[in-house]
Order: sequence, then C-alpha cells, then structure tokens
Amino acid sequence: MYDFENPVDMPVRDAEIELHALDQPPLTSTVTAPPQRPAGFQMPSSVWLAMFVCYAVFFAAIWVATGGSGPARFAIVISILYTAMYFGCSAVLAAQAGPEAPSPLERGEPLQTQTGPMGRGTVFAQMLVIPVAVAGFGVAIAIITALQ
Repeated sequence: MYDFENPVDMPVRDAEIELHALDQPPLTSTVTAPPQRPAGFQMPSSVWLAMFVCYAVFFAAIWVATGGSGPARFAIVISILYTAMYFGCSAVLAAQAGPEAPSPLERGEPLQTQTGPMGRGTVFAQMLVIPVAVAGFGVAIAIITALQ
C-alpha cells in the first residue's frame, strides 16, 4: 500500500517486511490424497432410461387421447418441457461430480442402503412404480377416449 503522506518511508517499510519474512521458518507443503468422493447415485443407467421411456409413453398416449385439441396440446408440450428440464438438470448435476464408479447393481452386487442391501429387482420396483403407473394411466386414458 502506498503511503501518500510519507512516500520516502516506503522502501524502508518494504525492506522491514522482507527481513521479517526471512526470519520465519520456510513454508512446507505436503501432498495429501484427494478427499473420498461420496458414492453418488449408484443407479444403473437402465433405470433412468426406463423412467424416460415411461414418461414418453405417458405423453404420447395423452397426445393421442386429446384428439387434436389445441389448448390441451399446448399444455402437454409445456409438461414435456418440464419433464425434459427434470431429466436434463439431473444429468447436468450428476455430470458436475465427474464420472462415477459403475453401480453395484451393474456388477451383480446388491445396492447397500441405510436399511440394508437391496437386490436389482427391488431397486427397479421401488424406482419405477410411479413412472410405470403414470404410463399406465396415460394408456388407459387413450384407450377410454378411443372407445367413446
């Protein structure tokens, strides 16, 4: 910092600071291992693909069921954009951490959860019950409107 009131003392102060720094012990640094990354999602990509397919089936069935109604199709497009944003944000946020280790389910091992290990079928059932129900709902609505 420049002292406007006493510019002559600046070189003296700088020299004092450097001398004081020389009296200090040298800085040493040690190389440490990077922190352990959290496990991440640990879900196989097939679960995400199945979710995406379920929502695509739902929107396709609802699209067919509306029979060309402009306002309904507009609402469906908005819903599709929200769903794309949901999956897109998940993908972007997951990519921020870098590549993950393969899921234990992809290696044929159970997924370790807080309540105990879960097999592949149990994990898929828990994660896909709502998307499959939503797809079934859309297909049911399409069938009902086609029968009328």
